[in-house]
Amino acid sequence: MNAITLPRPAGLDVPADLCPGRALGRTVNYEEAISRFGRDAVEVIVEDFKTGDELGYAAYKALVEGEGGAARAKEIFEQAVNHGIGSVDNPPAELIALFTDVDNPPSWVDWDQLHRGSIAYWRSGKLVVMALAYGAIGAGFRTYGGSRPLVLSRRLIERSQAGQRLVETLRWAASSSKPDGMRRNGDGFRITMNVRWIHAAVRYHLSRSPHWDWADWGMVVSNTDSVYTMGCLFCEAVVNALRKVGVGLSAQEIEDITALWRYIGHIMGIPEAANFTDWQDLQAKSALIRLLEHPADEGCRALMKALSDYMCEEEIEGYEVIPAFIAKHMTVNQKKRLTYGLMRAWAGDDICEQLAIPNNRLRYLVPAARPFVALFDRASLLTGRNDEEKALRALDAFGAATRLRKGETEVADPEDVIHGMKKFESRAKEILVHP
Repeated sequence: MNAITLPRPAGLDVPADLCPGRALGRTVNYEEAISRFGRDAVEVIVEDFKTGDELGYAAYKALVEGEGGAARAKEIFEQAVNHGIGSVDNPPAELIALFTDVDNPPSWVDWDQLHRGSIAYWRSGKLVVMALAYGAIGAGFRTYGGSRPLVLSRRLIERSQAGQRLVETLRWAASSSKPDGMRRNGDGFRITMNVRWIHAAVRYHLSRSPHWDWADWGMVVSNTDSVYTMGCLFCEAVVNALRKVGVGLSAQEIEDITALWRYIGHIMGIPEAANFTDWQDLQAKSALIRLLEHPADEGCRALMKALSDYMCEEEIEGYEVIPAFIAKHMTVNQKKRLTYGLMRAWAGDDICEQLAIPNNRLRYLVPAARPFVALFDRASLLTGRNDEEKALRALDAFGAATRLRKGETEVADPEDVIHGMKKFESRAKEILVHP
């Protein structure tokens, strides 16, 4: 793992009497983790259950508590994102600090490497979409503490909101991981900063909500949760899913993909001291987080069921995970069986057991396809494939799912998310039951 910095600084608006990270309800297997990974590495992860994006949150707090409230705060933030901090009249020090950070990439950033990472990530086309669906997004609901804001907002549980929430996630993932999307004026940078603003708004609201259980869940959108999302899901889980089905990613390609998601995580607000540094470090952090995180509960399972039901019962143009010529001949129940089988193959039995994903023989489609995918991958390499062309073609095809429709915004409006939380959070305890 990278250099360990302890103790972690206390986060803004964290209760002064909050227990150590190891004593939070979400923390399990603490002694086993110490025996396997060492006390310092474990303490970093559990203490980062209590810390978050302090730069982004401080900027949000300074603006939203200023003149004009949330509406004016969002206008100022968007002005800084779209036109630079220099275009904002009399910005608060907290906003200057945030944009000083994102406008000056860390010394480790190699734009050529990030570009290569984007190409390597998307060159497998439709398989990447499937890996995102079955290996990353769904499996992400296994995280007990990290899923609490989604449960409290019910944005993936309520059918009326599930589709839009899924499309927003896909739009962000595609925009941020496309070639040069994270350049300062890129679509990925803009959308990532707007998602970061939503996270700050959610943290600001839930930190003051009587329904947020600090002693059980720790920080709202904690640094450990963000490392799990950026690194373990959108990077490691996708890479592993592609390798399982036979895509021959080289060691250099994997490091390039890791660097890409490391930088996306940086812009999302993961501080350098908490972020992963390379593929080896990411794998170590991933294994440790999975060991320490409380098993999935009814809230996690409700999110997983809502997503899988939506994916099998509704249509999202451009996001046909099951090829259209096959899907049109399948019933909803057949689609669900295939979805469950592929999740078992790609996300693994442990996660699927926790999320109550049924087991079936369709899981063997992935190992059955592996030799054919591997043969095609090797053959295309020998015949001089154009990986960049393939990646751009895949992103273009995927664009049908992520393009803006009339009346849509790129990401959710923070005030709409907070409104949903105020409406639903008192009901969350109905499904938040420990297994």
